[in-house]
Amino acid sequence: MGIVSSRFNWVSTPTAYGQVTNWRAKQKAFNNNVAANLAAFSYSFADTATTLGSGMGEIAAKRAAVRVQSELQAKIAKTQLDMKA
Repeated sequence: MGIVSSRFNWVSTPTAYGQVTNWRAKQKAFNNNVAANLAAFSYSFADTATTLGSGMGEIAAKRAAVRVQSELQAKIAKTQLDMKA
């Protein structure tokens, strides 16, 4: 008994036009997915940059307030010393 090869002819294969149409639809879906992911990634970076900028601004404002407050306290202390003398 040898190797028997059988062919199943009941499975239909798409036509060349059908294959190209299916491929184009898959490519379009893939490209839309890539575009959506890129937009989300870009938004994430933009949001991070905005958050970083506002955070740095807040830190700078707090440091400036502390500096101004300490300078004011030093002036008050100096004035009080001058008034006592």
